[in-house]
Amino acid sequence: MIENPDKLSAEFLLAAACCRWPASPARDAAVRAAAAQVGDWEAFLRVIERHRVVGLAHDALDAAGTIVVPAAVAAKLAARLKNIAQRNRLLLEELSLLQRAFAAAGIEFLVLKGPALAQIAYGAATCKQTRDIDLLVAPDCARAALQVLERNGYAPLPPAVGLNDTQFAALLRYCREIDLARPASKLPVELQWRAADNPTLLDGVDARSPAQNVTLADGLVVRTLAADDLFAYLCVHGAYHSWSRLKWLADLNAMLQTTGADVTSRYRHAQRVGAGLCAGQALLLCRRLFDLPLPAALARELETNRRTSKLMQIALRAMTERPAAHKGMRAVSANVHTQFLFGAGWRFFTAQCRAVSFGMQDIMTVALPPPLYFLYPLLRLPLWLVRHLHTGLRR
Repeated sequence: MIENPDKLSAEFLLAAACCRWPASPARDAAVRAAAAQVGDWEAFLRVIERHRVVGLAHDALDAAGTIVVPAAVAAKLAARLKNIAQRNRLLLEELSLLQRAFAAAGIEFLVLKGPALAQIAYGAATCKQTRDIDLLVAPDCARAALQVLERNGYAPLPPAVGLNDTQFAALLRYCREIDLARPASKLPVELQWRAADNPTLLDGVDARSPAQNVTLADGLVVRTLAADDLFAYLCVHGAYHSWSRLKWLADLNAMLQTTGADVTSRYRHAQRVGAGLCAGQALLLCRRLFDLPLPAALARELETNRRTSKLMQIALRAMTERPAAHKGMRAVSANVHTQFLFGAGWRFFTAQCRAVSFGMQDIMTVALPPPLYFLYPLLRLPLWLVRHLHTGLRR
């Protein structure tokens, strides 16, 4: 059974036990032991919905046996699982459409997370809950990629609605992605041209990095990052979101377990591309919540790194706090502060200052020509205050 020095709720601990991978007698025992401590099954349902691990929870509870789930909760789980399966089918159809459209335009892309990661980590996309499709293209192909998406019925979502060429040029330079959706599908697509907000965290990892082919359930073959780069990318992505959703960590853990990865080798690669602290945080969390075995030498190295240990505690708080705690000025400040803990050295610090000094909403509000880009950091706080004042008055 998971030790609980952090006083995590019984419902959260059961969700974590359900996210262990692969299915095994050890996982079944952990699930049964955690379920015995749960007193509020509706609260458990809220936890797994928030963390988007409903599919994993349903499968783990079913496999563990002898667990009596209240009928109302069981019915809701079954309904949610049906919706997840339907959405995953739509995602595959949409991804197939995108691949044909991009191939016709001669643009290559990588699929990040989503169906590709589900296939690698779990061997199928059935249990993984996926919200959108993440595409990574080279920066010099981003404008053409956006045009392909628009020709196929996709439109930028807020705050990028009405995006013009001047604004896109600024976004391309200072941001890394835009969200789009096609009304017919209602499935968001993230078009990305950089793998991280701070390029020093994934130095050299981009759309033209070594890739691996992944064959999905319907025979569709997509490309994603090679194993080492994919590990580093997932660690940075989760860290930047403070691992506030358990599903990101569960996917990373499942990928390591399924592929039989040399964890130390993966960690050393993450260090080489600048993502060592993010990777260390992720590995400590996987060991804490999923019993991921770590080599003794690596475990000692991570445990004695004060920064990595601090990042693990920050993530545990983010995972277990109420969603409302992630909103407002205080939450934004805390998140910005945490992001400055992910690296070291003047290159990282300078790049991080630049990353927090430019915002998509600012660029969409004030479309400056290139010679005046230096004004965006000065406008950052005034524009933020104006937006929040406007929101407050409207309410």
